[in-house]
Amino acid sequence: MPTGEAVVVIGASVAGASFVTEARALGHRGPIVVIDADPDAPYDRPPLSKEFLTSDDQQPAAPWWNGDCRLVNGRALGLDAEAGRVQVKMADGSVQGISGARIVIATGSTPVRLPDEPESVLRLRTADDARRLRASARADASVIIIGAGTVGTELASSLTDAGCRVSVVDRADHPLERLLGGHLGSETTQWLTGAGVEVHFGTSINRINRDGGGWSVQLDDALLRSDILISAVGTRPCTGWLENSGLDISDGIMCDGDGRALGSDGDPVAAVYAIGDVASWQDGNGKHRRREDWTSAQRQGSHVAKQLFGDAPPPDRELPYFWTRQFGRRIQILGTPDRDARLVQHVDIPERRAAFYTIESDGRPTAWVAVNTPREFARAMQDAIQLVV
Repeated sequence: MPTGEAVVVIGASVAGASFVTEARALGHRGPIVVIDADPDAPYDRPPLSKEFLTSDDQQPAAPWWNGDCRLVNGRALGLDAEAGRVQVKMADGSVQGISGARIVIATGSTPVRLPDEPESVLRLRTADDARRLRASARADASVIIIGAGTVGTELASSLTDAGCRVSVVDRADHPLERLLGGHLGSETTQWLTGAGVEVHFGTSINRINRDGGGWSVQLDDALLRSDILISAVGTRPCTGWLENSGLDISDGIMCDGDGRALGSDGDPVAAVYAIGDVASWQDGNGKHRRREDWTSAQRQGSHVAKQLFGDAPPPDRELPYFWTRQFGRRIQILGTPDRDARLVQHVDIPERRAAFYTIESDGRPTAWVAVNTPREFARAMQDAIQLVV
């Protein structure tokens, strides 16, 4: 691609920022337009459920942001892939078309709501969501969190530390089941209960009602009441605006192994790429997978920039990496824990809340889980390099 042509990036995310940074480092001199509907963008989302929620800051930081671009506050409404044109509703209500020789989609994901869930139930996706939650989460407030995934458990940790009385509800039998592939269920449950969180797992929500100034939640076996109700049941790729684009959006934006978006016919669509949570990249085994973590988003943004402005990069064979901090524990995960694999514990130091595990298939590790064991995890990172080379 000539270095003077324009690129349009939809999403001021870490994936989009990584693309911009790498493109400029590789010498792209043309315009880069970044479009995002969030008036607070850009900012880092992971701290919203942790540091930002318990701070007095009004604006979360974006230390990775590269300002060498034009940032447009607007919502993407549609894509004409053949013309390289994005239809955008601007902040003032007008609709404009923004064109580029290449389109890079980094719109991330949007929260899922339960059937019949009232619109006024709080959720945590944006900085404004976090500010509204922070304003209502006074000490001794009662809080029900629906969902025991990463966001739900991080919120439970932060709000417990802030003095709230927290209950967590999930249909799963244990917290963090998806993240950990079903492993460490009793351990993760103890993290919550040990901090005073009331847990209701393996149960369904039958009804949600406003109860005076608060909420009531009818479970299969209990009726819960609270001042605050938060929905954290998961996310789905933000692809609704692409329904008439001709792209395959059957599970996010389906892509080849280099991030080129695929059309409904299965062929790459010229000049359209997708990165981050919204993208489902094809791996070396021909399977598509969405990697919903900060590190993968950064790698994908860099990879696509190299595709366009540098030498063709090798396929991304690095293992996914994810971390979370909650209940006095820093949990680091390398690889994808397999529910059918064997969990092996190597370190157990209860007084430090420290543990280290491998998850093994056919006698070899395929994933590593560290809890307050950074040294062991650093060694695991080195071992993993040998496995993927």
